[in-house]
Amino acid sequence: MILAIDIGNTSISLSIFSANKIVKSKTHNTKLIKKSSNATQIFLENFISKFSIKGVIISSVVPELDKIFRLKIKKILSISPIFVSDFKKKLKIKTLIKNKKEIGSDRLVNVIYSLNLFKPPILIVDFGTATTIDYLNKNSIYEGGIIAPGIDLSLKSLFEYTSKLPLIKFKKTKSLIGNNTKNAINSGFYWGYVSLINGLIKRIKKEKKIKPKIVLTGGNCFYFKGLIEDVCLIDRFFIVKGLNYIYNYKIINE
Repeated sequence: MILAIDIGNTSISLSIFSANKIVKSKTHNTKLIKKSSNATQIFLENFISKFSIKGVIISSVVPELDKIFRLKIKKILSISPIFVSDFKKKLKIKTLIKNKKEIGSDRLVNVIYSLNLFKPPILIVDFGTATTIDYLNKNSIYEGGIIAPGIDLSLKSLFEYTSKLPLIKFKKTKSLIGNNTKNAINSGFYWGYVSLINGLIKRIKKEKKIKPKIVLTGGNCFYFKGLIEDVCLIDRFFIVKGLNYIYNYKIINE
């Protein structure tokens, strides 16, 4: 069994794979893990108990947690985890990005895995801490992407930098015009992000003269089912599935 871990700025997602299928998954708040290395060990031990893990692969955009996870996984499983950042250069992906060090491990995993599933051109929309769109052209070259503020991060900022606006829980809504403050905020974010993503995709299609396959992923992806044009896949487990794919690819090709 393979343990795939995605360490993000807001949350940490873990999935255990058996024969390339997820048999267990869990998400934990990154802030809580940052507070205590002991919390990390307890969290990992509780998650993987009763499973025979033979390998661990990690994508991380939180460098301060990398050492902790290396040590704790080694202590619990007697396995040295594979970090995507450790072998970025070995992954066969052509890119137009000038400084490859700038490519986040999470975005790199999404790009590589999408090529395993679809014929390019491909657009991957990830609704995470940041909302990102990554573009692979028809020649399988990763040209780069777009980064915008994420939904939850923006909601929190609106709350923290205003005196009277409440922090709301993001949800789907049919109504465009809100009849109270909470509904008005939710409508602004929900329909605002629908318009943002559709607008950016439309511009990319026009500029690049393409008809791409479009993937939606990230924690908030299912809120937008049926509202983003030309979507061929919605999968919030896309990155951990990509990690499992890369682990098997790396092991096979070593």
